[in-house]
Amino acid sequence: LSESLMVMHELPPDEPGLLAGKPLQGPNQWPDLPGFRETILSYNDALEGVARRLAQAVARGLGLPDDHFAPAFARPTTWLRLLHYPPQPPDDDAAQFGSAPHTDYGFLTILAQDDAGGLEVRGLDDTWIPAPPIEDAFVINVGDILMRWTDGRFASTPHRVRNTSGRDRYSIPFFYDPGMETMVERLPGINEGATPRWPPVCFGDYVMERLDRNYAYRKGLEAAQNKAGAA
Repeated sequence: LSESLMVMHELPPDEPGLLAGKPLQGPNQWPDLPGFRETILSYNDALEGVARRLAQAVARGLGLPDDHFAPAFARPTTWLRLLHYPPQPPDDDAAQFGSAPHTDYGFLTILAQDDAGGLEVRGLDDTWIPAPPIEDAFVINVGDILMRWTDGRFASTPHRVRNTSGRDRYSIPFFYDPGMETMVERLPGINEGATPRWPPVCFGDYVMERLDRNYAYRKGLEAAQNKAGAA
């Protein structure tokens, strides 16, 4: 039970990836609202700056140079999602969510949420723990790609939303991910001598596989593309 507008990295019209029709490199579609585009892009740029500093902190925490992740984020894949969750009755079906349990696909998520509550994260004992809003604070999520890079040292925690506040809930997650062609494999100095928990993967391949698996419309799109190719 949610609706949203997703804005990705804004590209110039002569961007090679856009011209080549590569995945997730198309133009954003902007609503005709005065000042909306400028406001959103300004916020996006500010959050990208925060994310770059967080990436430096992650590298330093792992004993790596501050700029270790810089090449992977020279052309980052970014997603800014404006989310609205309508209220759910407190006795609503337990299988009905505002956002069903999931992990984030990429590197880091920076989440701004209002004071309605409803966000929960799953603990190691499989219990769901509320993540209550804290005024003037962001929630930071680790995504699957950072977990794979660190061989599980940083966990991509499952989370969900059930809006039983009795009113509308709004949140704005900013997803900060590497460039689509970035190869992700266990970082140096982590669990050396042991077999990596995950094999190397191209971020673009990984994120497209997740999108194709999780969104029903993409299954129909893939079937239509395959049919057209066969014809």
